[in-house]
Formats: sequence, structure tokens, C-alpha cells
Amino acid sequence: MRKNKYMRHIAGIRKCLAIGLTAAMCMAMLAGCSTSQSTSSTSDTEVTSDVSTETDADKVSPNGSADAENTSVKTEMTVEEMQAAIDEAMSDAAIDITDMFTKRDLAGTYDESETVKITLSGKTAACNSLNVQIEDGVVTIKAAGVYVLSGTFTDGTIVVDAGDDDKVQLVLDGVSITAADYAAIYAKNADKVFATLAEGAGNSLTVSGDYVQTDDNNVDAVIFAKCDLTLGGTGSLTVKDTTGHGIVSKDDLVVTGGTYTIDSQDHCLNGKDSVRIADGTFNLSCDEDGIHAGNDDQQDGYIYIEGGDINISVGDDAIHAEGLLIITGGDIDVSKSYEGVEGYKILVAGGNIDVISSDDGFNAAGDGAGSGDNHDGFGGGPGMGGVDMDADSDAYILITGGTININANGDGIDSNGYIGITGGSVYVLGPSDNGNGAMDYGICAAITGGEIVAVGGSGMAQGFGDESTQCSAIVNFDEWVDSGETTTLTDSDGKEVLSYKVDKKFNSVVISTSDMKQGETYTLTVGDQSSTFTLDDITYSEGSGGMQRPGGNLDNGGMQRPDSTGDDSDNDGMQKLDSTGGGSDAGDGQNSDNGQNGGQDSGSQTTETIKNTESISI
Repeated sequence: MRKNKYMRHIAGIRKCLAIGLTAAMCMAMLAGCSTSQSTSSTSDTEVTSDVSTETDADKVSPNGSADAENTSVKTEMTVEEMQAAIDEAMSDAAIDITDMFTKRDLAGTYDESETVKITLSGKTAACNSLNVQIEDGVVTIKAAGVYVLSGTFTDGTIVVDAGDDDKVQLVLDGVSITAADYAAIYAKNADKVFATLAEGAGNSLTVSGDYVQTDDNNVDAVIFAKCDLTLGGTGSLTVKDTTGHGIVSKDDLVVTGGTYTIDSQDHCLNGKDSVRIADGTFNLSCDEDGIHAGNDDQQDGYIYIEGGDINISVGDDAIHAEGLLIITGGDIDVSKSYEGVEGYKILVAGGNIDVISSDDGFNAAGDGAGSGDNHDGFGGGPGMGGVDMDADSDAYILITGGTININANGDGIDSNGYIGITGGSVYVLGPSDNGNGAMDYGICAAITGGEIVAVGGSGMAQGFGDESTQCSAIVNFDEWVDSGETTTLTDSDGKEVLSYKVDKKFNSVVISTSDMKQGETYTLTVGDQSSTFTLDDITYSEGSGGMQRPGGNLDNGGMQRPDSTGDDSDNDGMQKLDSTGGGSDAGDGQNSDNGQNGGQDSGSQTTETIKNTESISI
């Protein structure tokens, strides 16, 4: 079993390294996009399968100048500049994707012969180690080691206050801790703390009242760590809190195994520097974010998910990173959220992701322009869908694999900068009104591979630009189509190319698949309405409404304001298509972390991996 997990980890890292190649390719593809709302692109950038580009240096800017850099948003970049920007973002976030999890993180085991036993009983506890102090309902662990906790603790807390270089492992073996006004487990000082769920053991941690602070730290979670925190093992843990967070690390929060049920007022899982998930089963419920990384006023916290079964029902964002958000695998099911997946830069390379959101399904926004900033205006909230005033050339959503189903009452996929799709399968049920769109971007969107069907209202609808290398079409119909109808694309011989059952009202369809070929004629049928068109260009646009930019040829040209003709949202579920998503496995290049006071890197990398790492960070 461990060997299989190790091999999954190896494959995951290799796949994540490959993101760099596709990111560079997609960003090169996006480089030629223009913020112009004209009916055709003015860019001369040519993108080929080997990521070569040819850029017209004399492109005229909106103010008539030949210097594009004088505009507020830089829309042309060389491949080298793009790579430098990606590397800079990785460096700023201190991300090394070959070093997400140490061997000790992934192991989730311990040597029974080296453990110290702590037995909890009512308001006190028993232990025969000099490194453990027990006083007034507080068990304090003072040194590195492996400590096995069992029993019931009422109105008590476990405190780790060890040396700066100490690694402390807490094994929860049938523990029940209830604290009235303080964290059930507080890692006050250590190099790193491991909380391991013993095999077959059920554990529960509860904070029943308001937090009372006893030192300079704002302790506001059931498990609160000032240091790196790793959760693992094969047992289960239930966390309940009515006033604070579920689990917090002020450094890196890592989860490699176990089953977690977290019900909290604030964020369920919260890592200041990062949240990294290799595996595990999660049922997350709260009024704030399910998984959150970073400080709200900085763009430096990142989330990395490569596996696990993650179920989220929350009042705000299901998954929120102030910086990068990277998903390479796992099964993620968001049954309730304000915004589903939000980050400044979002990369999806694999996994199965289902999102239901009252606002945007996916949202790439920075500088507070996301859900926490404005729920009723521009830049991530219901409104005009992220018009150019919010354009941000550092924000992007890049999808290279996986299967994504989105049911959103706001924008389905929303980026203040770029949207790029190079692979995977994406299905979007967007808004049943004209106030938002199934796809919304501030600068440009391009597709080179994969498959997408995105439906919604036509008022703010946007399609892909002419810089794409895969054909696409956006068709806006005259009449609204009732929920439950099937959208079907057929070729000139009447052969079905793609079909999708839509469980919401809509009158706009964006569609792209590798089976669509330039020069061919297709018919898109929805209910009793149909449109027959020929793909004379890489993109096709038809019907009134929308904000097609930069490419395509909207029949009415220009942009239509949102109006009041849209029907109320009929958000009664998603119809998933059978498609091959890209799950991700997990990889080599692991580090040894099996000593009490540090550890040497023991993972090895192939020559190819090292070469890729030197040239590409993500």
C-alpha cells in the first residue's frame, strides 16, 4: 500500500513539473491577446505546437503610440518574459514542487518502542516522562519525541512548547478533548509538529466557547500551530468550533492521510504560508473558507492539492489562495459556496472538480478584487462580469487536464487577466440572467486543446480569441432555453460531435472540442432552436449580446449592457458528462524528515527532472 502511494507521488511530481511546459505554451498563446473590443484581433503573434512565437514589435497601442508598454496592461510578452514572470511568482511564494512532502510527512507511522504514553482522564492526565508537564488541565510537551495520547480530557488542552529545532509527533489514539475557551491542541513552539491519527482510532476535538488569550499569540483554532503542522495517519478526526477556525498553521499546513470532519465558524483548514494536500478524506463545513492560504492583505499564500476526497459546503470560498492555487489530482466536490475556487493564479492539471457557487465558480483575482472585497460590484461579484477596468495581467486561470463541472449563479470561469485551456474537460452552467457570463476575462482567453461547453446568459457572454489554435464557437440564441434541454453539436453529415444536458435556463453557448475543424460546417441545436455555421476562422460568433474580445465576429459587434430580460436562476444541479479526466499521482524527489532535529534531503531526481527544474518552475 505504501509503495503504491509512493509511486503515485512520483507520478504527481513529474506531472506537476510538466505544468511548466504547458504554462509557458499557454502564456505564449495568450501573449498576443488584445484588450480591444473590436470584431477581429490586431495581433500578429503566431503560436505553434513547439511554443515558438513571432511578435509584431510595432503594434499600435490604444492611444496611438507604437509602444505597447505605455498602456496600463501589458498584452504582449516574449516567451522569456513569461517564463521570468512565472519563475518570479514561484520564487515569491517559496514554492518548490519537488519538495511538497517529506518522507516523514507521507509515512504517517511511528516506532512504538520509542513512544511516550500520555493518558487523559477527566480534568487531568498521567505520564511518566520528565519532558511532559501536567498542571491545571494543561499538558505541556517540552522536548522532541513521539507522544501517544489516549483517553478523554474535559476542559483541557495539549501544548507543545519545545525547542526551536525540535520535531514533535503527537499520535492521537482514541482521544476526546473538549476545551471551553482555548485550543484543544496548541503548538506554541517547535520546528515542526506531526499530528498522526492512529490506525482504526476515532478522535474528536472541540472548543465550546469564545477564545481567551493567554499569551501574545492570537490563538483562535481547535488545533493552532505557530510552526509547520503535518496531519497524517489512517484514523479519523472530528473537529468542532462555534467561534473560530478548525485547524490553523502560521507556517505550512500539510495533510497526507486520514479522515477529517471539520465544522467551524471560520476557515476549516488555514495555512498562512501554504496548505498542501497529498491524500485524505475531508468533510468541511463553515461560514468562511473551506481551505484557505495566505494573509488577506498579501498575495503570498498558496494551495497545492494532488489527491484526496474533498467535500466542501461553506458560506464563502470553498478553496481560496491569496497567491497560487495548484490542483494536480484528487476528487473535489463543492456542494455550497459563494465562490468555488479562487486564487490569484490558478493552475489545474488533473483531478475531478465539481463546484456549485452562488457567485463565480472559478475566480482569478488579486489585490482584494475577489469575493472578500465586493459581493455586489465589479471584480468578482455580481455585476458586469469583470470589465476591462479590472484587467490584471498577472491573474490567470490555466487548465491543462482534469474534469471540471461548474454550476455558478455568477460568472462560471472568471479571470481578471487570462484564461487558457490546453487540455481536460470543462463544463459550465453559468448564470440564467444577463448580469454575468459563463466565461469572463479581463484581457483574453485562448484554447489549444481539451473540451469545453459553457452555457449561460448572452448579455455578458464571452468566447475565445483568435489566438487559439483549437476551433471554438459562441452562439447566442434569440429565445431563452428551458432547463433540462440538451445542447447538441453535429457535423455536416448529421453526426453527433458533442452533446450536453443543461439543467439551467440559458440562451448562450460557448463550445470547443478537438473534433471541430476549420472550414467545416456544424449545427448547434438547443430545444427547438438551432444554428448552422461554417468555421471559416478559428473562432465563430453569432447572435446578439455579449462582449466578445479580442477575436470573433459578433453579429451586433460591440457590447450589450445587462438587462432585466433574464430569467431567475434555475440552479437545480449539474449534468456531468462522461469524460476522461486527468487524475494525478504523486512523486519522487522526497526529502527525509525522520530525525528529531532536522533531516537531510534523501530524494533523488532524474537528469530529466533536474533539467526541467532548472528551466521551468511550474
